[in-house]
Amino acid sequence: MTANGHLWARFIFLHMLIEHEPQLCYNSEENTDGACADQYLTNIFSEENFAMEEFEQMNSGLSRFAEETLLDSFMKIARVNLLTGEYKFLKMEEVLQDEGYSDIPSIYEYIRKQVTDKLVLSEYAEDYLKFSDPAYVQARVFSGERRVVQSYTRKAGDHYMWATFAIIAPENCTPENPWAIFTWREADTDTITMVDALSTLSAIYYKIVKANLTRDTFECVKVDNEELKTYINRFKKVSDWWGDFAESGNIYEEDREVFRQFMDLDQLRLYFKEEKTRLSCRYRRKINGEFRWVQVDFVPSIEYREDSQVLIMYMKDVHEEHLLELQAREELVDNYNRDALTMLYNRHKFNEDLEELRKSDHSSLTCLYVDVNGLHELNNKLGHEKGDNMLCSVADALRKYFPEERLYRIGGDEFVMLSTGLSRHSVEHLATEVRVDLQKDNYEISVGVESGALDSTVYKIVGAAELAMRTDKERYYKQNGDRRKNRAINEELEKMLLEKQDAETFLKVIATKFAGVYFVNMKLDTLRHIYIPNYFLQLLEKTDFSYSKALRLYAEKFVKEEHQELFFRVLDYDRLAEELKRDEVVQFSYQKVDGTWMNLRILSTEEEEKQETVWIFLDENKDLYKMDARA
Repeated sequence: MTANGHLWARFIFLHMLIEHEPQLCYNSEENTDGACADQYLTNIFSEENFAMEEFEQMNSGLSRFAEETLLDSFMKIARVNLLTGEYKFLKMEEVLQDEGYSDIPSIYEYIRKQVTDKLVLSEYAEDYLKFSDPAYVQARVFSGERRVVQSYTRKAGDHYMWATFAIIAPENCTPENPWAIFTWREADTDTITMVDALSTLSAIYYKIVKANLTRDTFECVKVDNEELKTYINRFKKVSDWWGDFAESGNIYEEDREVFRQFMDLDQLRLYFKEEKTRLSCRYRRKINGEFRWVQVDFVPSIEYREDSQVLIMYMKDVHEEHLLELQAREELVDNYNRDALTMLYNRHKFNEDLEELRKSDHSSLTCLYVDVNGLHELNNKLGHEKGDNMLCSVADALRKYFPEERLYRIGGDEFVMLSTGLSRHSVEHLATEVRVDLQKDNYEISVGVESGALDSTVYKIVGAAELAMRTDKERYYKQNGDRRKNRAINEELEKMLLEKQDAETFLKVIATKFAGVYFVNMKLDTLRHIYIPNYFLQLLEKTDFSYSKALRLYAEKFVKEEHQELFFRVLDYDRLAEELKRDEVVQFSYQKVDGTWMNLRILSTEEEEKQETVWIFLDENKDLYKMDARA
């Protein structure tokens, strides 16, 4: 037979096959991967007035395309009765001619034997074995699926190959007309890539389900728990599965309503009709006897259409990840509600809690209002560090005696304690203990206590406690006056100087006022410092302890450009010496890059031979310096 005759014979065979088995035709719109070529041939051979001469006139290239697509792209083709399993191979290449299979009566037994004989790689055996179950195959095809595909790795002779198995069903495939085509072919690159991607997803997600919202059906792609798989397989409708699961006790009670709303089929249909984006939800479900956080994601499938809403449902365990996220969130909120110095709650949290208490069902509230006496004087005389120590001591004392109550620093020197459990008498007693403890460190506080039923407002109770504190504060100053305040500060200063004999400690006190004090020898360009900040010491080290070079670096780095010329002028030591002879003090104001206004005063000393001068850098009020500048 000639090559042309061979080609004619093959097409005559196809013509007879389609003419006598019309159920092999299917809708190409429902299928890809060779389906269009199949449909094209179906349409050609279904023409009532088909004539051989018309076929001879067809483009030979199109004929080759049709032949290669329908026959050559498949390694095995079988015509199958889905109900009885009866089958007949229409094509089988030698590499897939499995020995000992010729007498197997059912295609389902044929597939099962392939798995039993380990022709299918073990990791894909379970998915491939599904097609040995008649009920599974019939359910998918008779529900309207025109193409069911599964890729896997199988043995082919002495090697393994990636294969794609597909069930192709015509539109009229029904239990009354149960014929379909089973095909096997070598998987293409895109299919292998997709399987690799699915393997990666499978390592992340313990359950992957394909759900059709329109038909209310589902297919398990992956379920890694046998008990869960058995449970899911009880259901045919995805809505029945989700509804039963919501009522089964497997979902944490507080999350049950969240789950119901998220899994509502009508809501999902509406959402994905309007949006085509991922939809996620987290809830706690029982896994191995304990409730764990899981996340479910719905993503539109590549098969998604308006009239067939197919989604892929991914589920993974996010318990540890979610707990860490919750902890971080709680810490962030807690830090937002905390006073940075004392770590007590701040005024924002105080206002929130008052509103919460106002709406609560507590019967009573007791408020302790505390104000620190002498904080302003302590800051002015000994520096803010000492003032901060005082505030922290008050906070620690409150924590010591009120460990279970709500404690707040609501202002610079004002503290509040709120309790719904302690009586007024108990709070007054404990407040006395706090006062005695603080007096051991020469710290004084004024306190006010008020208690009342919450049928009156919480704000009135707090206001009354504050008023009582003010009265106590007036009494304190009337009895002790400024003399006691100053004596306590002087005693602290004397104790610091006598006990430590440490010049650096004293200098830390004046550091709040002076930014730097230096004796500068203009002849040698060296300095002796009274007080020197760390950053200027670093500049000196960079310039080999040349004062003029270090000060030039300071001006270039920290001083606004328009004020730098003032420094360059005084670094002309000869000119500066002349100015100091004429005036006792050379001074000017300047502004730093950070907006701070400073004042530099340069004075001469009695060491004229050394040309020694005193340079004093002071932090000053911005407005005052503007006045100095104008003067």
